[in-house]
Amino acid sequence: MARTDQAVPLQGQWGFAWHRFVDPAWQQLPTHAVAPVPGSWNELTADGKPPGQDGWGSYVLLVDCPRGQSLAIEALGERTASRLFVNGAPVAAHGAPGPSPQRSRAAVYNRVPITREFACPLRLTLHLSNFDHRAGGFVRPMTAGPADVLQRARESRTIYASVLLAAYLLTSVVALIFFAVRRQQRVPLVFGLFCIAMAIYTDMIGERLFLRWFPPQVSWFAYMRVEYLSWIASMALFFLTLHGLFPAEIHRRVVQVVLGLLGLGAIAVLALQPGVYSYVVQPGQAIAVGVAAYVAIAMLRAGRGTRGDARVLLAGMVAVLLALAVDLLLIDTPGPDRKLAPIGFALFLISPAMVIARRMAQALNAEERGRTLEENARLREDVERISRHDLKTPLNSIIGATRLLRDDSKLTGDQRELLGVLQRSALRMLEMVNLSLGLFRMETGSYDFRPQAVDLRQVVTRVLVDLHSYAEAHSVLLHWQDTDPAPVYARAEELLCYSILANLVKNAVEAAGAGHPVAVTLQRGDPLVIEVHNPGEVPAAIAQRFFEKYVTAGKSGGTGLGTYSARLMARAQGGELLMHTSAQGTTLALTLPPLAGEAPVLPIAVTPEGTPSEWAADMPPRSVLVVDDDEFTRLVTRRLLPSPPFRVTTAANGEAAIELMAQAWPDYLLLDMEMPLRSGVDTVLWVREQEAAHDHPRCRVLMVSGNDDEASATRALQAGADRYLVKPVSRERLLNTLREMEDAAQLPGDTRPPPPSLPSATDSEPAPDEIVVVDAEWEEVLPEVMRMQRETVDRLAQAVAAGDREDVQFLAHRVYGGLATLGLQWAAHESRTLERTAQHAPMAELEGRVQALRAYLNRVRLETR
Repeated sequence: MARTDQAVPLQGQWGFAWHRFVDPAWQQLPTHAVAPVPGSWNELTADGKPPGQDGWGSYVLLVDCPRGQSLAIEALGERTASRLFVNGAPVAAHGAPGPSPQRSRAAVYNRVPITREFACPLRLTLHLSNFDHRAGGFVRPMTAGPADVLQRARESRTIYASVLLAAYLLTSVVALIFFAVRRQQRVPLVFGLFCIAMAIYTDMIGERLFLRWFPPQVSWFAYMRVEYLSWIASMALFFLTLHGLFPAEIHRRVVQVVLGLLGLGAIAVLALQPGVYSYVVQPGQAIAVGVAAYVAIAMLRAGRGTRGDARVLLAGMVAVLLALAVDLLLIDTPGPDRKLAPIGFALFLISPAMVIARRMAQALNAEERGRTLEENARLREDVERISRHDLKTPLNSIIGATRLLRDDSKLTGDQRELLGVLQRSALRMLEMVNLSLGLFRMETGSYDFRPQAVDLRQVVTRVLVDLHSYAEAHSVLLHWQDTDPAPVYARAEELLCYSILANLVKNAVEAAGAGHPVAVTLQRGDPLVIEVHNPGEVPAAIAQRFFEKYVTAGKSGGTGLGTYSARLMARAQGGELLMHTSAQGTTLALTLPPLAGEAPVLPIAVTPEGTPSEWAADMPPRSVLVVDDDEFTRLVTRRLLPSPPFRVTTAANGEAAIELMAQAWPDYLLLDMEMPLRSGVDTVLWVREQEAAHDHPRCRVLMVSGNDDEASATRALQAGADRYLVKPVSRERLLNTLREMEDAAQLPGDTRPPPPSLPSATDSEPAPDEIVVVDAEWEEVLPEVMRMQRETVDRLAQAVAAGDREDVQFLAHRVYGGLATLGLQWAAHESRTLERTAQHAPMAELEGRVQALRAYLNRVRLETR
């Protein structure tokens, strides 16, 4: 050994003695056999050693350094228990080597020892035993050199290891913070745990900085388990991270297979001895290389498209793939335990960290935008709901008042005609208010299209009649260019068709100019086409954006929503609205799909026998509390309830109702849902709490609201309401509902009633009348009411097909009220039977009843007497 100013690895041929611990005080080499260092002794046969990993022996070396100089030794641990002597003095021990497994104890230092300096020449003796690893022997070369040189080299390695650990741990902290901020995203959590696992693995095979907190010597068995488990965990978490980032490219089945194999490896590490489970290293490294190659190929395929994230990951994967491949090739090569995988993964960290950070930023920005949009949508929905409630409340009062006035026998024919006009106008306005919510749902893609048979000729005629006065005021002539009187049925919704055409004709009248005509034509075929033509030309700047929101020009008070909403409604029905403009005029063409099959037979609206007072005459006296924040609704509802048998008191809100109920507990409570101070839902909850706490007789609750959505009805019924009706409610519908509640409750005066019951199986079943007489009051709204009943039955059939018994029961209950009000007794009886048997009857039986109910509603005829 010529140079002593630098660290020199002591590798080459060492003296070797098998099954003998050489006396470290030797002066002449005590062995005749030699063994290569570094190297596993598994295949060594020197000095009588048989092939294999288990055993014990000695390595000796004379370091012929210049006399008068001194050198230190960096004493690396060997497999698996070793003791080093320099010039006869013990300087380092990793556990305690022994001649048998019982007398051998494997351990590792928490840092690699550097001995004090010894005078040259150096006589090195290493006692070594291995009974706990698949590869024993002198596998890591020691290093000789000046103590300060060895110390500086170790400090450099420590700094490198510290930087590597800091990179892993800092990245893990950032990833875990991402997860804490956005817990629904699991990828940052998995990635953070991967960084921690890699930090532990890197440290275990490096400078062992984490072991500095433990005693100088740590159990080799615990150390090995931590090293192997952290390596297996890092592989699994690495693959899960990539699968979370690219679920389409990294197939779930492949992930499951890899995790299964790694899981078996982890079980082996926990259950077996190191001498057995250390054999998982080679197949484990092969799995790691295979996984890296698979991921690289997947990222390469994804990167060929538009996915920039895949290209970033691919760059990181190249470093990982190369590092793992080199480690696999050098896995049993003699030399220091310096694996490249930690460096490769450290380089790889940059790529998923960039992808996760970018995706988190995008997700947070999207979430912020989503919250803003959600708040705006909620605000808009609240405003619309409030507007609808505030508009529908007086409209319902107007409709109710006109119905009451028409009962007056003293009215003249002209007065009855004016009342009919008023009632039709109020109903039309109510339809428009309900349509506003439909437009919002069309915009958001949540509109529930319910097609029906719509006679387009009838709709066009109605529009032209309604806008006749408007056209006259503008000196515009309306021409209906269709001489064929046969109905033309479209698969659409009548209200939407009316709204579209009324908008188009009204706009055409305004654009035509005084003295010019507006022509409406209907073209039969598939699709059906209605064209509205006026002689005006749309300016070029407006024509390009004609159907966009808020686009308007030259129109006082225009909002720019007319054509936008018209096309929205057309598309919601599977149709389209197109515009063509030129010097010859402007044509808007509405296309709609025709109704498939035969034309439907339209029912004839009529009236039942008897008066409302006669229907309620056999009811016992009952007290009714009417609660509504609209005074006109309270007045109309009070007039709808005949006295006797009803004694009616009113309250303006839930708080006032509570005060009145504290004085006298009513038999019936009729209340609105949306009210100030205390809502209808809160009031019902209070009523049910009071009944339970004070043993009050059960108050039958009927909630009557302008909210026509199922969510409102469900909320009311869940709060404790017995029935839910949508305003406007006719006198007959109201009395029928009260009578139904009375029959179900069997209230015995002032005692607590039994729970409401449905008719027994022995109830007599009415015959299915083919012709039914209805009240003339239904004449205007009967087609819409019958359409709603048929739609509910259609939904009932869907619920049966889906096996949803709860929906079957709810929908059967819902359809019963309308059918009973119309006097369709057989259909009402079938509905109640469906409601009663929904929870336990065979689905085939329920399906048969629903089909019979649907067929009956399609063939029944309503007549007026």
